[in-house]
Amino acid sequence: MATKAKTTPDPKSAPASAPAVPSPLATAFAKAVKLVDSGKHAEAAKALESLMVEAQAAGEWAMKRRAQVYLALADAKIHPAKTAVVDPITEIQACLNRHETDEAIKLSEKALKSHPTVGSLHYLRAVAFAQAENTEASAESLKKAMDLEGDFVFQWHMEPDFNPIRKSPLFAFTEGR
Repeated sequence: MATKAKTTPDPKSAPASAPAVPSPLATAFAKAVKLVDSGKHAEAAKALESLMVEAQAAGEWAMKRRAQVYLALADAKIHPAKTAVVDPITEIQACLNRHETDEAIKLSEKALKSHPTVGSLHYLRAVAFAQAENTEASAESLKKAMDLEGDFVFQWHMEPDFNPIRKSPLFAFTEGR
């Protein structure tokens, strides 16, 4: 006697997983960045100030810091007489946020020529090299930053740009700090 094998019906089409919807803060940040990049600095400043308040209320400190960086850039464009030169640290941070790695490296190296003992410049250079996945240069810059200011070890542990290279033995000097 032949028996029919029980089969489960094939789903007509499995529902495709919906793409991740960006958070309202991320959407607002993207719009504000576009305003800055398109030269609408006053409008961008208002949007960024509002975003900073919302980010702080939501406990999104990283988003608040990014908004502060772009607000500083927009303010520098709005009030050029007050700010003759944009702070190199702010410029480098903005390049890193946009993943303009080569520009961030160029700016950090230029700033380090005149300010070689500023730990934050070495740290930002290390982040730029981490984005480029240049492990050796990143570790060298991070070591210099930490020699100048030991507190950079905390930022290093939290910075997601180091994730692809963090497990390299070149970063062994961060252990136990």
